[in-house]
Amino acid sequence: MIKSTKVKWGEIKVGVLITIALFVLLWASFSGSGTSIFDKKVRYIAYFDNVNGLVKGAPVWIAGVEVGNVTSIKFVNLDSAGQIELKLRVKESVTNMITIDASIKLGTIGMLGDKYVEIIPGTLGKPLIAEDGAIRTDATGNLAAIMSEGEELVTSSRKVMGNLCEITAGLKDGEGTIGQLLVNNQLHVELTGLIASMTILMDGLQKNQERITSAMENISTDLADVTSKANSNSGTIGKLLGDPKLYDNLNSSTGRIDSILSKINQGQGTAGAMVNDDELYQEIKNLVVRINNLVTDIEQNPHKYLKFSVF
Repeated sequence: MIKSTKVKWGEIKVGVLITIALFVLLWASFSGSGTSIFDKKVRYIAYFDNVNGLVKGAPVWIAGVEVGNVTSIKFVNLDSAGQIELKLRVKESVTNMITIDASIKLGTIGMLGDKYVEIIPGTLGKPLIAEDGAIRTDATGNLAAIMSEGEELVTSSRKVMGNLCEITAGLKDGEGTIGQLLVNNQLHVELTGLIASMTILMDGLQKNQERITSAMENISTDLADVTSKANSNSGTIGKLLGDPKLYDNLNSSTGRIDSILSKINQGQGTAGAMVNDDELYQEIKNLVVRINNLVTDIEQNPHKYLKFSVF
Protein backbone atom coordinates (compact mmCIF):
# COMPACT_ATOMS: atom_id res chain seq x y z
CA MET A 1 0.00 0.00 0.00
CA ILE A 2 1.49 3.28 -1.07
CA LYS A 3 1.49 5.97 1.55
CA SER A 4 0.76 9.49 0.39
CA THR A 5 2.91 12.24 1.79
CA LYS A 6 1.37 15.62 2.15
CA VAL A 7 3.63 18.65 1.89
CA LYS A 8 2.55 21.49 4.05
CA TRP A 9 2.22 24.95 2.55
CA GLY A 10 4.47 26.43 5.19
CA GLU A 11 7.32 24.12 4.20
CA ILE A 12 6.92 25.12 0.56
CA LYS A 13 7.20 28.80 1.50
CA VAL A 14 10.37 28.11 3.49
CA GLY A 15 11.92 26.30 0.52
CA VAL A 16 11.04 29.11 -1.85
CA LEU A 17 12.57 31.71 0.47
CA ILE A 18 15.78 29.67 0.83
CA THR A 19 16.03 29.31 -2.96
CA ILE A 20 15.56 33.05 -3.47
CA ALA A 21 18.17 33.83 -0.80
CA LEU A 22 20.69 31.48 -2.44
CA PHE A 23 20.05 33.09 -5.81
CA VAL A 24 20.57 36.55 -4.36
CA LEU A 25 23.82 35.47 -2.70
CA LEU A 26 25.11 33.97 -5.94
CA TRP A 27 24.20 37.11 -7.90
CA ALA A 28 25.88 39.33 -5.34
CA SER A 29 29.03 37.20 -5.37
CA PHE A 30 29.21 37.35 -9.16
CA SER A 31 28.33 40.98 -9.78
CA GLY A 32 28.63 42.88 -6.52
CA SER A 33 32.43 43.32 -6.84
CA GLY A 34 32.17 45.05 -10.17
CA THR A 35 32.84 41.98 -12.35
CA SER A 36 30.92 38.83 -13.07
CA ILE A 37 31.95 35.30 -13.98
CA PHE A 38 29.82 35.70 -17.05
CA ASP A 39 31.88 38.66 -18.35
CA LYS A 40 34.56 37.74 -20.86
CA LYS A 41 38.02 38.58 -19.51
CA VAL A 42 41.38 39.41 -21.09
CA ARG A 43 44.63 38.49 -19.34
CA TYR A 44 47.59 40.85 -18.81
CA ILE A 45 50.95 40.80 -17.00
CA ALA A 46 52.75 43.45 -14.99
CA TYR A 47 56.08 43.46 -13.11
CA PHE A 48 56.88 45.20 -9.81
CA ASP A 49 59.82 45.36 -7.45
CA ASN A 50 57.49 45.46 -4.45
CA VAL A 51 53.71 44.90 -4.21
CA ASN A 52 53.41 46.32 -0.67
CA GLY A 53 51.08 43.62 0.67
CA LEU A 54 48.90 43.19 -2.44
CA VAL A 55 47.08 39.83 -2.35
CA LYS A 56 45.60 37.51 -4.92
CA GLY A 57 42.08 38.53 -5.82
CA ALA A 58 42.73 42.24 -5.26
CA PRO A 59 40.59 44.46 -7.50
CA VAL A 60 41.82 46.09 -10.71
CA TRP A 61 40.55 49.61 -11.42
CA ILE A 62 40.43 51.84 -14.46
CA ALA A 63 39.56 55.49 -13.76
CA GLY A 64 38.18 54.48 -10.35
CA VAL A 65 35.93 51.73 -11.74
CA GLU A 66 36.55 48.07 -10.86
CA VAL A 67 37.08 46.15 -14.10
CA GLY A 68 38.91 42.98 -13.01
CA ASN A 69 41.04 41.26 -10.39
CA VAL A 70 44.52 39.90 -9.70
CA THR A 71 44.78 36.17 -10.46
CA SER A 72 48.41 35.42 -9.61
CA ILE A 73 51.37 36.86 -7.68
CA LYS A 74 54.77 35.19 -7.87
CA PHE A 75 58.50 35.89 -7.76
CA VAL A 76 60.32 35.87 -11.09
CA ASN A 77 63.42 38.00 -10.28
CA LEU A 78 63.89 39.32 -13.82
CA ASP A 79 65.75 42.39 -12.62
CA SER A 80 65.71 44.92 -9.80
CA ALA A 81 62.51 46.49 -11.13
CA GLY A 82 60.84 43.20 -12.10
CA GLN A 83 61.13 40.90 -9.13
CA ILE A 84 57.42 40.07 -8.87
CA GLU A 85 55.09 39.07 -11.69
CA LEU A 86 51.45 40.07 -11.43
CA LYS A 87 48.80 38.40 -13.58
CA LEU A 88 45.40 40.01 -13.85
CA ARG A 89 42.15 39.71 -15.73
CA VAL A 90 40.22 42.67 -17.12
CA LYS A 91 36.79 42.85 -18.71
CA GLU A 92 37.01 42.74 -22.48
CA SER A 93 34.67 45.73 -22.75
CA VAL A 94 37.35 48.12 -21.45
CA THR A 95 40.40 46.73 -23.26
CA ASN A 96 40.11 49.51 -25.89
CA MET A 97 41.65 51.83 -23.26
CA ILE A 98 44.64 49.54 -22.62
CA THR A 99 46.85 50.74 -25.48
CA ILE A 100 50.64 50.52 -25.80
CA ASP A 101 51.14 53.76 -23.84
CA ALA A 102 48.93 52.65 -20.92
CA SER A 103 50.56 52.07 -17.55
CA ILE A 104 49.82 50.29 -14.30
CA LYS A 105 50.49 51.15 -10.67
CA LEU A 106 49.61 50.07 -7.15
CA GLY A 107 47.19 52.02 -5.01
CA THR A 108 46.02 52.04 -1.43
CA ILE A 109 42.61 52.92 -0.03
CA GLY A 110 43.88 55.26 2.67
CA MET A 111 47.43 55.17 3.99
CA LEU A 112 47.04 51.72 5.59
CA GLY A 113 43.96 50.40 3.73
CA ASP A 114 43.42 47.63 1.20
CA LYS A 115 45.66 47.48 -1.84
CA TYR A 116 44.45 47.54 -5.41
CA VAL A 117 45.87 47.75 -8.93
CA GLU A 118 45.07 50.75 -11.12
CA ILE A 119 45.47 50.80 -14.88
CA ILE A 120 46.04 54.28 -16.33
CA PRO A 121 44.40 54.33 -19.78
CA GLY A 122 46.49 55.06 -22.84
CA THR A 123 45.68 57.17 -25.90
CA LEU A 124 42.59 56.00 -27.74
CA GLY A 125 43.31 54.99 -31.30
CA LYS A 126 46.80 53.63 -30.62
CA PRO A 127 47.52 49.91 -30.95
CA LEU A 128 46.17 47.75 -28.12
CA ILE A 129 48.30 45.57 -25.85
CA ALA A 130 47.75 41.96 -26.86
CA GLU A 131 46.36 39.37 -24.46
CA ASP A 132 49.01 38.10 -22.01
CA GLY A 133 51.05 41.19 -22.89
CA ALA A 134 52.91 43.25 -20.28
CA ILE A 135 51.62 46.62 -19.18
CA ARG A 136 54.26 49.28 -18.42
CA THR A 137 54.75 49.88 -14.69
CA ASP A 138 54.32 53.36 -13.26
CA ALA A 139 56.26 53.68 -9.99
CA THR A 140 54.64 56.95 -8.93
CA GLY A 141 51.98 55.14 -7.01
CA ASN A 142 54.48 52.99 -5.09
CA LEU A 143 53.82 53.58 -1.40
CA ALA A 144 57.34 52.52 -0.44
CA ALA A 145 58.82 55.06 -2.83
CA ILE A 146 56.53 57.74 -1.43
CA MET A 147 57.52 56.86 2.12
CA SER A 148 61.20 56.88 1.12
CA GLU A 149 60.82 60.34 -0.42
CA GLY A 150 59.01 61.40 2.74
CA GLU A 151 61.92 60.19 4.87
CA GLU A 152 64.37 62.11 2.68
CA LEU A 153 62.19 65.20 3.01
CA VAL A 154 62.11 64.83 6.80
CA THR A 155 65.90 64.41 6.88
CA SER A 156 66.39 67.51 4.73
CA SER A 157 63.95 69.44 6.90
CA ARG A 158 65.89 68.45 10.00
CA LYS A 159 69.13 69.67 8.44
CA VAL A 160 67.52 72.95 7.47
CA MET A 161 66.09 73.39 10.96
CA GLY A 162 69.51 72.65 12.46
CA ASN A 163 71.15 75.27 10.26
CA LEU A 164 68.43 77.76 11.16
CA CYS A 165 68.98 77.07 14.86
CA GLU A 166 72.73 77.70 14.44
CA ILE A 167 72.10 80.93 12.56
CA THR A 168 69.57 82.06 15.15
CA ALA A 169 72.00 81.29 17.96
CA GLY A 170 74.73 83.29 16.20
CA LEU A 171 72.38 86.21 15.69
CA LYS A 172 71.43 86.07 19.36
CA ASP A 173 75.14 86.28 20.29
CA GLY A 174 75.62 89.29 18.01
CA GLU A 175 77.54 87.53 15.23
CA GLY A 176 77.67 89.21 11.85
CA THR A 177 76.07 92.44 10.69
CA ILE A 178 72.50 91.31 11.35
CA GLY A 179 73.49 90.05 14.80
CA GLN A 180 75.05 93.41 15.64
CA LEU A 181 71.92 95.16 14.42
CA LEU A 182 69.89 93.03 16.81
CA VAL A 183 72.04 93.42 19.95
CA ASN A 184 74.14 96.57 19.50
CA ASN A 185 72.32 99.73 20.61
CA GLN A 186 75.13 101.94 19.28
CA LEU A 187 74.37 100.83 15.75
CA HIS A 188 70.73 101.70 16.33
CA VAL A 189 71.71 105.19 17.49
CA GLU A 190 74.03 105.70 14.51
CA LEU A 191 71.44 104.45 12.05
CA THR A 192 68.86 106.74 13.61
CA GLY A 193 71.24 109.70 13.24
CA LEU A 194 72.02 108.69 9.66
CA ILE A 195 68.33 108.53 8.82
CA ALA A 196 67.82 111.97 10.38
CA SER A 197 70.72 113.39 8.33
CA MET A 198 69.37 111.81 5.18
CA THR A 199 65.98 113.38 5.92
CA ILE A 200 67.57 116.84 6.26
CA LEU A 201 69.57 116.27 3.07
CA MET A 202 66.48 115.22 1.15
CA ASP A 203 64.64 118.31 2.41
CA GLY A 204 67.52 120.50 1.22
CA LEU A 205 67.57 118.78 -2.16
CA GLN A 206 63.84 119.27 -2.48
CA LYS A 207 64.16 123.00 -1.70
CA ASN A 208 67.05 123.34 -4.19
CA GLN A 209 64.95 121.56 -6.76
CA GLU A 210 62.16 124.03 -6.15
CA ARG A 211 64.58 126.96 -6.56
CA ILE A 212 66.04 125.48 -9.74
CA THR A 213 62.56 124.93 -11.10
CA SER A 214 61.62 128.54 -10.31
CA ALA A 215 64.82 129.84 -11.97
CA MET A 216 64.15 127.75 -15.07
CA GLU A 217 60.64 129.13 -15.23
CA ASN A 218 61.99 132.70 -14.98
CA ILE A 219 64.54 132.02 -17.73
CA SER A 220 61.81 130.56 -19.89
CA THR A 221 59.68 133.65 -19.29
CA ASP A 222 62.58 135.99 -20.15
CA LEU A 223 63.34 134.05 -23.33
CA ALA A 224 59.71 134.27 -24.31
CA ASP A 225 59.80 138.05 -23.71
CA VAL A 226 63.01 138.47 -25.76
CA THR A 227 61.55 136.41 -28.56
CA SER A 228 58.39 138.47 -28.50
CA LYS A 229 60.38 141.75 -28.71
CA ALA A 230 62.54 140.35 -31.49
CA ASN A 231 59.45 139.37 -33.45
CA SER A 232 58.02 142.88 -32.95
CA ASN A 233 61.35 144.53 -34.12
CA SER A 234 61.90 146.05 -30.67
CA GLY A 235 65.45 146.63 -29.42
CA THR A 236 68.78 146.01 -31.13
CA ILE A 237 68.17 142.29 -31.73
CA GLY A 238 64.73 143.07 -33.13
CA LYS A 239 66.24 145.67 -35.47
CA LEU A 240 68.93 143.22 -36.54
CA LEU A 241 66.30 140.59 -37.29
CA GLY A 242 63.57 142.75 -38.82
CA ASP A 243 65.03 146.05 -40.15
CA PRO A 244 66.22 145.67 -43.78
CA LYS A 245 67.94 149.10 -43.74
CA LEU A 246 70.49 147.83 -41.22
CA TYR A 247 71.22 144.92 -43.47
CA ASP A 248 71.57 147.20 -46.48
CA ASN A 249 73.97 149.49 -44.55
CA LEU A 250 76.05 146.53 -43.43
CA ASN A 251 76.08 145.21 -46.97
CA SER A 252 77.13 148.60 -48.36
CA SER A 253 79.86 149.01 -45.72
CA THR A 254 81.15 145.55 -46.47
CA GLY A 255 81.35 146.45 -50.16
CA ARG A 256 83.35 149.64 -49.44
CA ILE A 257 85.73 147.83 -47.09
CA ASP A 258 86.24 145.17 -49.74
CA SER A 259 87.07 147.90 -52.32
CA ILE A 260 89.61 149.54 -49.98
CA LEU A 261 91.28 146.20 -49.23
CA SER A 262 91.42 145.47 -52.95
CA LYS A 263 93.23 148.79 -53.61
CA ILE A 264 95.66 148.13 -50.79
CA ASN A 265 96.44 144.71 -52.22
CA GLN A 266 97.10 146.34 -55.58
CA GLY A 267 99.55 148.84 -54.01
CA GLN A 268 97.41 151.89 -54.60
CA GLY A 269 97.66 154.88 -52.23
CA THR A 270 99.87 155.34 -49.19
CA ALA A 271 98.50 152.30 -47.36
CA GLY A 272 98.97 150.19 -50.51
CA ALA A 273 102.55 151.40 -50.89
CA MET A 274 103.30 150.69 -47.24
CA VAL A 275 101.89 147.16 -47.54
CA ASN A 276 103.30 146.23 -50.96
CA ASP A 277 106.43 148.46 -51.57
CA ASP A 278 109.54 146.68 -50.24
CA GLU A 279 111.76 149.68 -50.97
CA LEU A 280 109.67 151.93 -48.73
CA TYR A 281 109.85 149.28 -46.07
CA GLN A 282 113.68 149.21 -46.31
CA GLU A 283 113.91 153.04 -46.16
CA ILE A 284 111.71 153.16 -43.06
CA LYS A 285 113.82 150.39 -41.53
CA ASN A 286 117.08 152.27 -42.29
CA LEU A 287 115.62 155.50 -40.90
CA VAL A 288 114.71 153.73 -37.66
CA VAL A 289 118.27 152.34 -37.43
CA ARG A 290 119.83 155.83 -37.96
CA ILE A 291 117.53 157.34 -35.34
CA ASN A 292 118.54 154.62 -32.87
CA ASN A 293 122.23 155.27 -33.59
CA LEU A 294 121.75 159.04 -33.14
CA VAL A 295 119.99 158.55 -29.81
CA THR A 296 122.73 156.21 -28.64
CA ASP A 297 125.47 158.69 -29.66
CA ILE A 298 123.69 161.57 -27.87
CA GLU A 299 123.52 159.47 -24.72
CA GLN A 300 127.24 158.62 -24.94
CA ASN A 301 128.55 162.05 -26.09
CA PRO A 302 126.08 164.66 -24.98
CA HIS A 303 128.76 167.45 -25.10
CA LYS A 304 128.91 167.12 -28.88
CA TYR A 305 125.30 168.17 -29.20
CA LEU A 306 124.53 170.11 -26.04
CA LYS A 307 126.72 173.10 -25.00
CA PHE A 308 126.00 175.18 -21.86
CA SER A 309 127.50 178.61 -21.06
CA VAL A 310 126.87 180.71 -17.95
CA PHE A 311 128.16 183.96 -19.39
